[in-house]
Amino acid sequence: MKLIATEGPLKGQVLDLKEKDEWILGRDPTECSFLLEDTTVSRKHAKIYKTKDGYVIKNLSTTNPIEVNDERVDEYILEENDKLKIGDTLFVYTALEEADLKEEPKEEVALEEVSEEKEAPSPKEDDDDEEEIEEEKEKIKEPTDETIFEAEEETPLSLLIDAPFILKVISGSNAGSEFGMEKSKSFIIGKDVAQADIIFSDMSVSKQNTKITIDENSDIFVEDLGSKNGTYVNNKKIEEKTKITPHDLITLGTTTFLVIEKEAAQETIYSPAPTFEVEEEKKEEKEELAKKTIWKKQFIPTRHLIFAGSFIIIFFIIFLSFFGLFRAKDIEVVKKMPTEKIQNIIKDYDTIEFSFNDASANLFLVGHVLTSIDKQELMYDLKALSFIKNIEDNIVIDEITVKNFNDSLNEEASFRSVFSLANKPGNYVLDGYVKTAANYSGLSSFVNSNFPYLDKLENRVVIDQILQVQIATLLTKNGFTLSFEMISGKLVLAGRYNKKQASSYKALMQEFLKTPGIHSIKNLAIPSDGMMARIDLTSKYKITGWAKYDGHNSVVANGKIIISGDTLDGMDVTNVSENAILLEKDDIKYKINYSP
Repeated sequence: MKLIATEGPLKGQVLDLKEKDEWILGRDPTECSFLLEDTTVSRKHAKIYKTKDGYVIKNLSTTNPIEVNDERVDEYILEENDKLKIGDTLFVYTALEEADLKEEPKEEVALEEVSEEKEAPSPKEDDDDEEEIEEEKEKIKEPTDETIFEAEEETPLSLLIDAPFILKVISGSNAGSEFGMEKSKSFIIGKDVAQADIIFSDMSVSKQNTKITIDENSDIFVEDLGSKNGTYVNNKKIEEKTKITPHDLITLGTTTFLVIEKEAAQETIYSPAPTFEVEEEKKEEKEELAKKTIWKKQFIPTRHLIFAGSFIIIFFIIFLSFFGLFRAKDIEVVKKMPTEKIQNIIKDYDTIEFSFNDASANLFLVGHVLTSIDKQELMYDLKALSFIKNIEDNIVIDEITVKNFNDSLNEEASFRSVFSLANKPGNYVLDGYVKTAANYSGLSSFVNSNFPYLDKLENRVVIDQILQVQIATLLTKNGFTLSFEMISGKLVLAGRYNKKQASSYKALMQEFLKTPGIHSIKNLAIPSDGMMARIDLTSKYKITGWAKYDGHNSVVANGKIIISGDTLDGMDVTNVSENAILLEKDDIKYKINYSP
């Protein structure tokens, strides 16, 4: 029972349904009985199993279902010459063995029987009868059996049945495949369907890799066609056309095969893994022997020999010392090569740490990146390294962590002025304002319960009540009577201050910027002289008289005589000048302007 690939990328592959009752076909080497290296084939594409009614094929693929005789099927009992389309490859099912498929020679019709049915010909008709008999012989000899393939196509089925030689793949991605080969022909082996006669689904094989020639004497020759990885016979690379025997192992890339004669007795073949060793040491020995032979023919003075011998001994000792260091360094570099390549990729990600297991080719990653794009770029570069089989990803994306935590903060009304941010990978900041100390205590408990990376969080949250007191204290301490307001971390100052205090005011601004909770300052305060800084009460008082007595000025304000040192509506009169009354109350200064 066999499935023979007649068309498509797997053309020539033979699936032998023996020794089992069930087979899985697909691309997964761990799950499948027959490996089909075709990108259009699913990991587990179809199942063939034996029943009392015959062999049944069952579809396992949802993306590219199998077709039998150009119709999609779920389950189907196979019959002789059924055509199965699996992926892009067309297989033909046959239940006949090779001996059964060979055509039994038809017996020639005895001329005596023909002659008995006819009367004895007259001498004149002898020539005509002989011609008719010859024509009947030719018709009888013509084959009458039909083939399942079109006459124009060369099919693997006929090659396997009639060909005296078979190319049998014993290891590699095409293991188990068989290809028929005939005498007096050459066959190109490669992976290009358009250029090669025998197709290997092996990425390490060139488009046209090797030519196999079988001459009329059944002698087999192999020749490399300038392939990148070369052609090896019994693990030795060939440089020219080489004669081989049916017991020689030929290796192309990762695929090993042999060419055997079907009728010859077959012995067990030992197939060691290809080592591709080059006999460099033998070449060097031959060159040394040739040099020694030449030296014997030359006359060399004794003093030259002594000098040369000393020089050679010293050079040899120095060379061995440096060669030993060089070899040790090479071994270390090769061992650390994967680690160095990974390190070169993640060097721009300061918080990322990794561990690579050479035996399992598993890479473990842990750390933080700021954005999803940073992580995508990192993973793209790492997946480009062919020696990494699996990546265990434990990388934290900070922007996602911050977003999730801010969403939970917004659900609490008392914390809506608080927010988190990440200023660099693995470094979080909690910023904003709460009104009271009780709110701050509640925020601390909330953060401890909901934020996953407390050891990487810097708390900059400010209590608004305490900040207001700090600002008022600094203004009073420095002698400024200004109004202020806090708006989203911005301190707004308004009012007037004595321009003589400009340097002190500038220093006060710097001190405000160092205060936690104040991110910026909007200065609306205006510098002025002493009079302009006072609050003007002129509109509230009517001055009806002015006099000067004994060096002191006096005025009549709202019908009351006022001199320096008096009290007016609870305000102390500090001075009465010729055009203004100066007053003060609770460190706030006022003025009343008038004209004498």
